[in-house]
Amino acid sequence: MGKDRARRVGLLLAAGLWLLLATVGAGASSFFPEFYHGWNPRPGGWSTYHVRDAVGEEADVTFAVVEEGGALWLELRTASEGVPSVAAFHLQGDPVEDGNVLAVRARDGEGPAVELDRAALERLLRQGGRAFGPSALSIGPRMGKLEGLPDEAVTVGKRKVSCRHLKVVGAEGVEAEVWLSDEVVPFGLVKLVSGDESLVLTDFGKGARPSLKGPFIPLEVP
Repeated sequence: MGKDRARRVGLLLAAGLWLLLATVGAGASSFFPEFYHGWNPRPGGWSTYHVRDAVGEEADVTFAVVEEGGALWLELRTASEGVPSVAAFHLQGDPVEDGNVLAVRARDGEGPAVELDRAALERLLRQGGRAFGPSALSIGPRMGKLEGLPDEAVTVGKRKVSCRHLKVVGAEGVEAEVWLSDEVVPFGLVKLVSGDESLVLTDFGKGARPSLKGPFIPLEVP
């Protein structure tokens, strides 16, 4: 179970598992992992996080904002058991809102690069399918009552990042502490801790370029 869970966490974050297209779940986002954040998609910006889920499994994921043909894409890059996975979301806004995801491209390891356009994604949703399996990975409440805490500097590698610090109290009393900075693209998130779950920024920077290359095979959804 532990090994299977670890692989599931990595693939959920990198959208490898959405290739299965066969499971049903609940929640606000069908395509994208959820967590408290801002949305600041400066092209070329990237951020890498260490993620820990509620059962102690861990993964590293990189979010990178790239432009291709004038379109804005958000890539999620990770590896599970040494196998790299990349998913790219063609966006018109914050990806946790399904309507802002115009297309999804993905490649798992050395497999083919595939693509779902908006029409295929809508057919998938109508059928009850979900891109991330049982649920898109969610850490802590995405919204709720906010409580301001004193600003705090957080060490990220060799840098100190000045952060806004707040507490989010969501449904059923679920809480998270969040550290945010406008320096970090695209979510402004430096650190999030909710019980045993966490996302912690390990590095960030500029100059991200697309890592998914075509030709892309259209993935049909009947």
